[in-house]
Amino acid sequence: MFSFGSGAVSWSNKKQPIVALSSTEAKYRGAAIVACEVIWLQKLFSNLGQLVDAPIVIYCDNISSILLTNNSVYHARTKHIEVHYHFIREKVLAKEINLIHVNTEDQIVDIFTKALGTNKLKRFKKMFGVLEMNLSLKGSVENSSSTS
Repeated sequence: MFSFGSGAVSWSNKKQPIVALSSTEAKYRGAAIVACEVIWLQKLFSNLGQLVDAPIVIYCDNISSILLTNNSVYHARTKHIEVHYHFIREKVLAKEINLIHVNTEDQIVDIFTKALGTNKLKRFKKMFGVLEMNLSLKGSVENSSSTS
């Protein structure tokens, strides 16, 4: 989920097209896909006259993935990760993206992918700025268009 100011501007949820061998790899690949989307959104905002000159913050709940983006040494345990997923490492080292840890309990995007308890759902909706509306289907509905 991408937000600009106080509102969400884009979000996506899809299965990764590969089978990851570890949660670190899965989160790292996911972060790389997010980094590509961030670059595209930066260019879109730039074309709209809204320059983004600070590093973009991406929240990740996997510390190993974050460490992997900050470490330029190619570890033997990660050599199976395809080279194009190391795009995020380049962006982190260039200080264009800042990958920050977020506790799993505070991972707001879970609202799109998981069944949540009432309290967590309400907390995440509040964080998103979603307002509760009390709507009622009681009463009559008048048709505003006339056929006469």
